[in-house]
Amino acid sequence: MSLYQLHRCVYDWVRVGEVGSAAGGGRAAFDTAGYQLTDEERAAFESQDVAAMYRLGLHPVLLNRYCRAAGYARDDYRKILEPFGVPQQRRGRWQR
Repeated sequence: MSLYQLHRCVYDWVRVGEVGSAAGGGRAAFDTAGYQLTDEERAAFESQDVAAMYRLGLHPVLLNRYCRAAGYARDDYRKILEPFGVPQQRRGRWQR
């Protein structure tokens, strides 16, 4: 159940930031005490450790929103996640 709590926490954090920026303010303080996170999840969230959150299983769409809301440029977090990617060996149907 903890992975769901991580997803909920990230989603709520992104939404709070969207509401704060739409109202003209900055990012409001966010308390993670209401979420049943493991110590590892809480540490990854609070330190904005993108690689750790990926390893923990955070959904890729939420991870993208989290990175963008945290101020990472796409190329920045792409470099962070690059070691986790497996290059695809693809061949066209004409190549046998």
